[in-house]
Amino acid sequence: MTAVEPRAAGTRESLVRQLAGLGGLEVRDSGATRGAVTIRIPAETLEAATHALAGMAGTRLGDMFADNNGDAPTLRLVWAHESGYLVTETEIECDQYPPLSDIAPAAFVEECEIYEQFGIRPATGKPLNRLMLPPHAGPDFPRLGHRPARPPDEAHAPHTVEGQAFEFPFGPVRQVGVESLYYGLVTSGEEVVDLYLFTWHKHRGVEWRLRGKTPREAIFLAERAEGLSAVAVGWAFAAAAEAALGIAPSSAAARTRAVALELERLYNHAAATAALCQATGLTVGQSAAEIALERLLRVNAAAFGHRYLFGVIDPGGAGRAPDADVLRRELPGAYGELRRAADALLATNSFVDRLEATGILTTEQARRLGLVGPVARATGLAVDARLNTSGPRGGYPDGSPYAGPSVKVVTADGGDVFARFQVMLGEAAESVRLIVEFLDAGTAADRTMLPVKGDGEVGGGTGLGWAESPRGEVLAWVALDEDGRISRARLRPGSVRNWRGFDDACRSQNVFTDIPIIEASFWLTAAGLAR
Repeated sequence: MTAVEPRAAGTRESLVRQLAGLGGLEVRDSGATRGAVTIRIPAETLEAATHALAGMAGTRLGDMFADNNGDAPTLRLVWAHESGYLVTETEIECDQYPPLSDIAPAAFVEECEIYEQFGIRPATGKPLNRLMLPPHAGPDFPRLGHRPARPPDEAHAPHTVEGQAFEFPFGPVRQVGVESLYYGLVTSGEEVVDLYLFTWHKHRGVEWRLRGKTPREAIFLAERAEGLSAVAVGWAFAAAAEAALGIAPSSAAARTRAVALELERLYNHAAATAALCQATGLTVGQSAAEIALERLLRVNAAAFGHRYLFGVIDPGGAGRAPDADVLRRELPGAYGELRRAADALLATNSFVDRLEATGILTTEQARRLGLVGPVARATGLAVDARLNTSGPRGGYPDGSPYAGPSVKVVTADGGDVFARFQVMLGEAAESVRLIVEFLDAGTAADRTMLPVKGDGEVGGGTGLGWAESPRGEVLAWVALDEDGRISRARLRPGSVRNWRGFDDACRSQNVFTDIPIIEASFWLTAAGLAR
């Protein structure tokens, strides 16, 4: 079975009609995922439905996950399309389901995770990699479901090494201040022949820990699923919980979230610039970028009380409001520092030469793997969750905070490290512009009260939320019981999607010393994948 080619784009109504022809039933009552169209798909037509959706232009697989709150595990696929999100639900009666990654290659990482956590797998029995759980995870190790019948196959190791190639193990401890991540590099000494990753060293069982908590109790952990995307992951989680409860924050609180989100994008892009300089051996450029990074982090602390913006997002609204005077006074200078460093780097031939034609991804690769964020936009795909103003954002009194100021999506067409760097620089300038507009429109720290069962309110429901992190689209799905406590929460940071693209980028005729440069340009986290 091969991946399908996209056909002409369809509207939400046409997608629903097409799925209805395959036995799909649209859910409109309290059983629906609020914030998205929900379709229940019979197991026998799941493969055909996936074919139909994967083959529709403008539609991509955003996430796939399972839960076992019913009599049988339920498989959910989240599809992003031009008018919002669509969630398909399928009960898996046995321990197998169709090999969906053969149709939509973006599903492979989730197939591995679902097998680890719930013990169900694609029917073909194809090899699945170890993703989140360590090899020593025994029967008492916390899981969301039940233990698989046998451990993952480790399809990416060992390699058969031939000729002059050899396998170079690198990690998980690589250098001070860098996340634990194991590289298995197959190289001939220069060219990278193959690469695989072990990311389970950073697994903390975040989704398992969220169960039984209220949304307000859970936000502390949700922010820390990927600390460098605390605002984005926190916003997606809060939006999912708000959708499940049928509430929405005020417009001023939503703009507060947006200010914090753009500040998060700014400091991450500055940090990625410093990492690129370090990877290319430019210590002066690295120092200049790190000065800009430090100034931006100090702006965050002065404006919101935390360098990494923890505590801004609160289910129902915002826990802190920005100091608008500080931002108007300090942000231009901090961004100017980044711009000066970037201009100097762009005028340095030895830096640009290392970035051009390195770590190339094509538009087709990005589309097939469901890549997001600057990685996807550097291949020409204008994928940006800020453009989606339906669903949870639509519940705001004045709509999405991004519905007013039009977001200029920065794209490039090279698909290499240099293109990704250009996208980040363009996005940094756009973030500064958006912050000024949000401040002018007014921000506040207020919260819509969450429904409480004791007050006669029903807390149960499911919801989908999203945000655009510096790494790309973040998705969150939350199911609440009648007491308003979490029975299942799914967090999908942008890193989950883009590590798969990192593998392909490293194999695109690169040499051994290109790998750190490619990693810096992707600017992903192992913690976001392993959670």
